[in-house]
Amino acid sequence: MNLFRATATWAVLPLAVLLGACAGASSSATGQVTGQLMSVSGGRDKQPMAGPVAFTAPGKARVTVQAGASGIFSAQLPPGRYQVSGPCSQSFPVTVTAGQIAHVTVYCIIPSGAPPAS
Repeated sequence: MNLFRATATWAVLPLAVLLGACAGASSSATGQVTGQLMSVSGGRDKQPMAGPVAFTAPGKARVTVQAGASGIFSAQLPPGRYQVSGPCSQSFPVTVTAGQIAHVTVYCIIPSGAPPAS
């Protein structure tokens, strides 16, 4: 009888650990926004650029990530609707959903002959 109880306890323990891990994951669920920061000069020439990309939403802390020379960036954010902007772009909305990836391209408009902002 004691052997059965010990076996049953060990069989239930992994299930309890698994359920606990799932419960913890759902309480801190985030979504991801990935994208590329691009400079547009002369109205046509698009090139990746390095620089900050900011995410703002009412009641949430501003999150800023850095795009590298390839222009690629990624941010983990709590679910919600954010305004995303680059160093020289108009802001635009993006919706972050838990467990999902949203893809955006941030265009930085550079007047002809001007160096890109960083």
